[in-house]
Amino acid sequence: MTCRILLHSIRGRTHKVGEELAWELGAQLHEIDAENTDQTIFGRLRSGFSALVARGISIAVPDQPWDRSDLLILGAPVWNGKAARPMRQWLEGRPALPARVAFLLISDETDYPAEAVEDLSSLTGRKPVAVLHVSDTDFSGGTWKGRLEHFLDQCVVRYRNSA
Repeated sequence: MTCRILLHSIRGRTHKVGEELAWELGAQLHEIDAENTDQTIFGRLRSGFSALVARGISIAVPDQPWDRSDLLILGAPVWNGKAARPMRQWLEGRPALPARVAFLLISDETDYPAEAVEDLSSLTGRKPVAVLHVSDTDFSGGTWKGRLEHFLDQCVVRYRNSA
């Protein structure tokens, strides 16, 4: 199975979980670079505001044959029910995607980010084969690792069943 991971990380949490997924799946990890991703409270507020409005920002996405993968995992922080603007902006450009996608979502909230999942599903035009949501509490306590195996099983088992 060919798997790629594309993520945008602001505080490093999404990148850390993405690295673990890449290791477990033998996947290639790629990151969206964006302007104004500073770690100050002002920078985080600006990023959150950008996620809510349709303001375009300057992003750099690695040039990859995304649609030639068996699975593409898209990872982003969630703020106020929306995935980070760089990921949303890239998806709004309608890139060629594989038939199978999964989502990795990191948020300050413990509640499942249903609105962000619905938004990303709409932007990709696909229902995700798996969703891994990691809250700040999960991340700091390391409890997200307990759900990692289930996420990986959903990615791989569903693929085996569809073959």
